Amino acid sequence: MTDGERWDTLPPGVPGSLEWSHSGIALDSEGNLYWAHPGGGALLVRRAPDGDVERIEVPLLEIHGITYDPSGGGALWLADPGFKARPPDYDFEARQGCAGRFDLATREFTALRPPSHPAYAGDSWRPTSIAINGPAVYVADGYGASLVHIYGERGHEKTIDGTESGKAFACPHGVAIAESERGPELVVADRVNRRLMTFGPDGDHRGSFTDARLRAPSCLAVRGGELIVTDLDGALTAVDLERGALRHIIPFPAAGKREGWPNDRRGDTLKRPELVAGTLNSPHGVTVGPDGSIYLTEYVIGGREVRLTPRQAETPPRLR
Repeated sequence: MTDGERWDTLPPGVPGSLEWSHSGIALDSEGNLYWAHPGGGALLVRRAPDGDVERIEVPLLEIHGITYDPSGGGALWLADPGFKARPPDYDFEARQGCAGRFDLATREFTALRPPSHPAYAGDSWRPTSIAINGPAVYVADGYGASLVHIYGERGHEKTIDGTESGKAFACPHGVAIAESERGPELVVADRVNRRLMTFGPDGDHRGSFTDARLRAPSCLAVRGGELIVTDLDGALTAVDLERGALRHIIPFPAAGKREGWPNDRRGDTLKRPELVAGTLNSPHGVTVGPDGSIYLTEYVIGGREVRLTPRQAETPPRLR
């Protein structure tokens, strides 16, 4: 059940797919919606306003993080951790992770150079999320060395690891730029530590937010004065960091995790579970539209894309 939002399950981009989707999601300035093809190697874009879906090839394995950048004619910053579960047994295909900029006009992908850091002597570069603030690019390596890297016009400039708070990052899965009374701040969803952390644009630690109702914060978007947070355990949360307040837009499901979660295991077989409107299974990527609508993806076989529209907002066109 949602908190004052109308739920719409969006038509799947690839109906009946057996691929395990692990996608981000983003809207561009024209209202086009982007998410990952469940099989990897391509983006899906639902064109506004008619709802037609187009496939765009990209040289990546798993498009885990997607961030829209309006500068330079429009681009998507993409994060690929470099591994993907493949049917029928969902064993992992793996290669080097990658992060970079995909120009929407030329459809050229320009990769960032992986950071030169001692952590990568033993850990792989497995980016999960990217945030943009002017020329600064913030890359979360949530699945590799649990670091966040800051890039500038001359390349990699700084690495932050969370230790200024007294505890190092453990899967800094999502990053976003949010406005505060002090100006723009970097927010990190530190998933295993069950907290949100704030930093200045240069990476100086400013604060941490914890709450017993925050179990597995994964991806972040900004709506007004609130952060919208997908909690992988099955909730959608709104957090006001200035006031230190949290509320659930969609609460955790009453039932516990089943065998094979986020999918459904039947003996030796892993299958897509039955997904019910109004209840989240494993929310992952998230973005917010100009009318306050929330778009999210779910981490599950076949994927699921959902739109939540505020009741007071004008009803958007029904997508086909």
